[in-house]
Amino acid sequence: MVIVIARFEPKPDRLDEFLALLRDVQAASREDAGCLHYGYYREVADDLRFIAVEEWEDAGTLKAHLRTPHVARLIAALPEHASAPVEIAAHTVSESGPLPL
Repeated sequence: MVIVIARFEPKPDRLDEFLALLRDVQAASREDAGCLHYGYYREVADDLRFIAVEEWEDAGTLKAHLRTPHVARLIAALPEHASAPVEIAAHTVSESGPLPL
């Protein structure tokens, strides 16, 4: 499994437009082969900071996702919509299970 975590801050004056784009990208990405989870979330302490969490079956399905038109649209929109550089990290997971509390 590969988990991708992205952190980003949209420009306040472009927020509504950017949220519409995120909704479209999220819906399309959830239909991509190998997608286990895909979502965008707002930080509790700051409404203008977001995090994306993606889970992919493997590196191959993630690579295929990165070549889709909806990802290209998102990447092309970032310069005019983001107020800071986007931070993205991919994590390869060898084992996963419930966390005992």
